[in-house]
Amino acid sequence: MFRRISTSLSYLLVSISLASCSGATDSINALAESINNANNTTLESNNVTNTNAVVIEPVVTEPVVTEPVVAAPINAACSALYSNTFALVSGLDQSPIANLSKPVKGVSALDPTYGTCLTRVTDAANEEPSGFARNDYSRRQAFNADETFILIYAQDGYWHLYDAANLSYIRKLSLGGGSVEPQWHPTDPNLLFKLPNNGGLSIETHNVLTDEVVTVADFTNVASINGYPGVTSIKDIWPNVARVSTKNEGSPSKDARYWGLQVENSSFTASYGAITYDLQTNTITGVFDFAANGIGGPDHISMSPSGEYVVPSWNAEKCAGPSSLGTTNNPCGLMAYTRDFSTAVGLSEIGPHSDTAIDANGNDVIVISNYQSGFVESIELGTGQITRLFNIYVNDSATAMHISGKAFNKPGWVLISTYAATRTEEWWTKKIMAVEIAANPQILNISHTYSNEVGYWTQPQAAVNRDFTKIMFNSNWGSNSEDTDAYMIELPTTVLD
Repeated sequence: MFRRISTSLSYLLVSISLASCSGATDSINALAESINNANNTTLESNNVTNTNAVVIEPVVTEPVVTEPVVAAPINAACSALYSNTFALVSGLDQSPIANLSKPVKGVSALDPTYGTCLTRVTDAANEEPSGFARNDYSRRQAFNADETFILIYAQDGYWHLYDAANLSYIRKLSLGGGSVEPQWHPTDPNLLFKLPNNGGLSIETHNVLTDEVVTVADFTNVASINGYPGVTSIKDIWPNVARVSTKNEGSPSKDARYWGLQVENSSFTASYGAITYDLQTNTITGVFDFAANGIGGPDHISMSPSGEYVVPSWNAEKCAGPSSLGTTNNPCGLMAYTRDFSTAVGLSEIGPHSDTAIDANGNDVIVISNYQSGFVESIELGTGQITRLFNIYVNDSATAMHISGKAFNKPGWVLISTYAATRTEEWWTKKIMAVEIAANPQILNISHTYSNEVGYWTQPQAAVNRDFTKIMFNSNWGSNSEDTDAYMIELPTTVLD
């Protein structure tokens, strides 16, 4: 569970902090060399050809038919605070962090620097969550299907439910543990998908109001397994398998039909392979055996929004260099496979902080913080085409960041939140921003995080809703402790138009 490792603020040790989630485990010397050379790198060429890329044709099936979900509108208090002419500040803005007192829970106010509406959601010191109350992760949707509920994680390992309209505390959820990888159902506002704690051999739904649990997938009893005629259990492929999971950082496709999962034994000492699963047809659509391909288990694995691609992210098996990225038969670093694992494209040397997203043309992409190249990059999963978005290194300084690509109804944008900056304060220091997925992108400043990093739990890890109108992030509000609460930013619906 790598993304729950504490991080360091020390210069150059930022490489460890950058690795705490998806494990961009550069050596410290390599990071130092990258910083020293970074000033010679510019955005003169935003579109970079991936010389290892081979265009791969996706495996296409009929999509899941779902009813459209209407998101909840911006709350009345925020709506009243915004003027009709409000616009986000664009560009590499270097406005200093404002001296803003910690907000009172439930009271909306405008950020003094960027004019966005900010509301404190939790009050861990006086509510049921024990220790801290926070948004779980940037790569996981915080809001349910109709945006009436918010899912919050607490230091005691329990999950908690909040009312998204009035921010009142609703109840503690007994989901089965802190590592059940909860994912909101895309259309049913009362349901979460979950796995057994630390992975198991099933996928379940959990009703957050009634606690009814239904097993919707049993990997020992599927209809069929691609490439294994007559086989209906993954135990017939790997007899000692006990757990399947994304390793806490993956997501299913945007309609929750397709899942990419890693297969392990009960003691986590052996990673056997990866599978893709079609929840609609109860079939395993692809099998990838690690031993047969000469590689160990990845740090985590995820499906693309469309479900056409599965994206494993290796750290221990780093590629030799940018000109030697992984291939179908020789995987390494960050990879994109077709759903049946028949063809692959190498994306980067190592699995950095990232998230999959949809670009303005409807393509599946992954946006990454590439500390080897020195850029935040968008990479098209089907072709490996790289688009550079902005420089990470400025004046020999660097920053760690998390990326959220969950605004599926607003394709062409991702949310980025930063932490653990080194040396000097730069335009990106402790910042939450919307970044366009395009060459020479628009960068729209939303807020500062007002957080001092005191280990993993104080990282902002901002997550965006489906329409890019609500953002959840974490902050200890400048304290030197893990006294972390969750905060929400609400934006006008036309702010990215």
